[in-house]
Amino acid sequence: MLNDKQLDRLLYKLIRFESTLESMMFTKVGEVQNLRQYQTKERLDQIPEDETLYASSQMGSVWGGEEGTFCWFRGEYTVPKHLAGQALYLYPQTKGYEGLLFVDGMPYGNYANKINRGSHGNHYCNRITEGAAAGRKFDLAVEYYTYHHVRGTAPFENSALTSYEYPVGPFDICVKDELICDFRYDLMVLNDLVKASDKNSFRRADVVNTLVQVHEIVYYSPEDVDPETFRQALREAHPLLKAQLAKTNGTATTGYLGLIGHSHMDTAWLWPIAETVKKCARTYANQMNLMDQYPEYTFVQSSAYHAEMMRVHYPQLFEAMKKRIAEGRYEPNGGVWVECDCNIVNGESLARQFVWGQRYTRKHFNYVADAFWLPDTFGYSAAIPQVMKLAGIRYFLTTKMTWNDTNKFPYDTFYWRGIDGTKVLSHLNRIHTGPMPNRVLEFVVDGPEKDSIKEKTVSNMRLLSYGCGDGGGGPEFDEIEIARRVKDLEGLPRTGHTTVSAFMQQLEKNLQRPTTYAGELYLELHRGTLTNQSQIKRNMRKGEAALHDLEYLTVHQAVNKGQEASDALIRPLTNTLLVNQFHDILPGTCIPAAHDQSI
Repeated sequence: MLNDKQLDRLLYKLIRFESTLESMMFTKVGEVQNLRQYQTKERLDQIPEDETLYASSQMGSVWGGEEGTFCWFRGEYTVPKHLAGQALYLYPQTKGYEGLLFVDGMPYGNYANKINRGSHGNHYCNRITEGAAAGRKFDLAVEYYTYHHVRGTAPFENSALTSYEYPVGPFDICVKDELICDFRYDLMVLNDLVKASDKNSFRRADVVNTLVQVHEIVYYSPEDVDPETFRQALREAHPLLKAQLAKTNGTATTGYLGLIGHSHMDTAWLWPIAETVKKCARTYANQMNLMDQYPEYTFVQSSAYHAEMMRVHYPQLFEAMKKRIAEGRYEPNGGVWVECDCNIVNGESLARQFVWGQRYTRKHFNYVADAFWLPDTFGYSAAIPQVMKLAGIRYFLTTKMTWNDTNKFPYDTFYWRGIDGTKVLSHLNRIHTGPMPNRVLEFVVDGPEKDSIKEKTVSNMRLLSYGCGDGGGGPEFDEIEIARRVKDLEGLPRTGHTTVSAFMQQLEKNLQRPTTYAGELYLELHRGTLTNQSQIKRNMRKGEAALHDLEYLTVHQAVNKGQEASDALIRPLTNTLLVNQFHDILPGTCIPAAHDQSI
């Protein structure tokens, strides 16, 4: 029998083995040919077709050099006979801060090679085909961005990039090593389950015994044995992992964590709105790629305005989004035009946010939101429940109330009663983290100090919207693989992909005597946002008054003339007002460049 110290060392070796396997997940089988590049400061929506703009890419050189620079890399790949019918992946050795992949002119994935990965992700490899015939030629392009200095937003400016040069390398065509990948994800889940479980639990002991057996079979260093011996050891140990992952709960009393992909997208923050168009394209293109690979995967997007960005700038991507929305897998929930501030705007502006959001999704997607998705706004007016209900929205979700710096908010599922007495079912979901076993336990089962379900007599359900935000592309494929393995794993709460709407409807059915919270949801954080950048706030209020007067005069004139009132002048001005009520623009928490471009 191993003592605790010996066992800890053994388990650490298996955790370290995950990294060894990660480096072996993709096998290079070719390169993109005729690779060329075009560097520009201009934000382009489509691949530049003028070949005179491009120069041949030189391996070992660098691109960039100045902040705010884009570089287009373009080339071709023809499927050889021996790879016919196989799934192929594009794994660039060229790097950039964020990038958008085009396959045959269609946005179809993102790259996000972050220096400080954080919650913004590391998307490094994208599938370009599920399988193609020999001789099939792919036109491949990646638009990379250098990023920019983050001035005036301490503490971020102190950690900004010091260099905007990135290496140029080959764009590798790879196949996925299914044995390596499958073994790695299975091992990751069980390693993490051991860390997350009670040290005295029989479940943990059972998994540990299995991991000890695996340790005795596998070779930790591929260099020490020939490739076939290394792989044969994995094949021998793999059934042991599978047997543990096959053990299920089979009971509803374990709790439930609903899963949905998400990428919280700030309309402006450390970048201007023009860059948000790019960030949305990178992220939503990645959803199309992931949905082609994982049939169970679902994704929620808020802010109808972001969909409009795609309709105007990336119409092919917009059409692909419409298809997935019609299938019920891509959920345009949220109900508003942008994720707006809810403290400074007047009631009419708040109502317009819902009217514009609901009209847009109804018109373009035949979808009407039933949830107000607002994870990051800095506090919530008590007028919101009434306005929500008038817009046909029944549910409210946020994460921000868990950010209080003084008093912990006491509920995670509750009814919120507004000024007029209207009540809406509200839920504090989790965001910006993946579905690893320790997180699944933390958000559902563990004590309140770990932000688990607080009133377990009210509900055993919690929602996790996982994925990388703000241009990070949403979930990484690793996270969806993990989600598959924890779905009904013994020792964990049940999990499964859902939609926000379906989750909230089920939550409402299963509630037991929920608490009612009356009045404003005051966030004990970010208090300076009510007074910061006072000129923006003054201009916004003047804009609200001026638009009111313009609408009155327009309608008055139309009535006098016996005509219908035209919104040709009013509509673009209203759009400007609503967009600039975004919860980082109006509160004044953006970089100076974004403030300068606001109202």
